[in-house]
Amino acid sequence: MISIEESIRFTRERIDIVKKNLREIKKRTDVDISIKGLDVILKGKAVDVLKLKNTLNALFEGFVPRESFKLLNEKNQLMVVRLNDYTSSGMSVEKMKGRIIGEGGRTKRLLEELTKVSVSVHGNRVSLIGKPKEIASAKKAIQMLVNGKPHGKVYRYLEQNQQKKEEMI
Repeated sequence: MISIEESIRFTRERIDIVKKNLREIKKRTDVDISIKGLDVILKGKAVDVLKLKNTLNALFEGFVPRESFKLLNEKNQLMVVRLNDYTSSGMSVEKMKGRIIGEGGRTKRLLEELTKVSVSVHGNRVSLIGKPKEIASAKKAIQMLVNGKPHGKVYRYLEQNQQKKEEMI
């Protein structure tokens, strides 16, 4: 097997989360992990290092460790949507985040429930963890929201998408 070394730089806030969960991370993977300042150095088999790198990137994107660990399963992926890419819609990033989260977190909760995707809204990014088809549905719903579509229309899209999945089972 090919062995590689990767390094990831974290913010002070996020490196503390990695340190706090280091024992659990080491237990779940066969990668050698060391921390030097704000850098996390990973050494091991290429596939294991890349899975763990995705997991740590999810921590950086604001996911709690339990959600980040889903990326150790190769069926799951991480997608990061940069809200700055959608500012041409005339909407501020803060307003976009508010539309995605919704009143009392309702929209985010529905998005997660109907797509089976974990969602993190952090900084100017929305990150998604899930299976590729589920992520595609969640991303489309997010694009609808940041392009100003009414919440009701987005909810209908998600519900119809969920019904199609159930019919296929």
